[in-house]
Amino acid sequence: MEIQELISRGRLIFHGAPKRLDVFKIVNGRRSAKDIAKRTGRSLSSALQDLQKMKDMDLIKPRINRGGQVVKKQGSTVFEKIPQLRHVSMTYFEDPIKAKKKFGKRFRKVKKKAKDRQLRVISTPNEKEILEICRTGEDQPYEFKRAGVKTEKLAREVAAFANTKIGGIIFYGIDDDGTISGSDKHRQELDQSLQNSVMNTISPSLTIAIKEKDLLGHRIVLIIVPPWNKKDVYHHNGRVLIRKGTNVFTAKPEESRKLHSGIYVV
Repeated sequence: MEIQELISRGRLIFHGAPKRLDVFKIVNGRRSAKDIAKRTGRSLSSALQDLQKMKDMDLIKPRINRGGQVVKKQGSTVFEKIPQLRHVSMTYFEDPIKAKKKFGKRFRKVKKKAKDRQLRVISTPNEKEILEICRTGEDQPYEFKRAGVKTEKLAREVAAFANTKIGGIIFYGIDDDGTISGSDKHRQELDQSLQNSVMNTISPSLTIAIKEKDLLGHRIVLIIVPPWNKKDVYHHNGRVLIRKGTNVFTAKPEESRKLHSGIYVV
């Protein structure tokens, strides 16, 4: 596995969890889970939960002796970082954008252009503009979703839009062919369920706007995703997603590296 992917995984599970990162810092192949819990001031159960999350992300592993047995001390498993991460600075997990070095090479500074600094949330279209969008069809910043689509699928689209330069709008209540069929939920109802799904599946936290519009006698809901801020790389269930055209793709390793360096991909 590429080291950049491992760092991305680390950023995901350590974001907003400094105590978990403290646990990871002192994993060295000699300390048991009990010792780690004692040194970090955490309960054994909390430390074990953190260690299990890191193990599930392939960041650490139980230490194995020459006989192929798991090493334990006082009945507690000894963990070690996987080889690729043993000499990686913790700054990559603490503040990846400000890190000045990357695997022995310096980050190339990305100059902010005036138009990037002035980039704002995509504007909310009026009724006439929405009808024109329905006529021309889905595009890079516009996605149609018929009523009844699960919020988990909507959250996936949100995550992909969030990693793009201009963000986007999901029109809930419009079929794939542009037919205006209407929403089956009021804005408040969709807002609550979608915001919960976004909070549970997307990291770091992301703010979206949800608005309601009346269109030719039908109620539709607009889910407005802000442009990428060139700082946070959004993960959906552990994967970096990008919207290209009208489709959602998992970011390729080189695309993920660009995003983590503050460079637009789309």
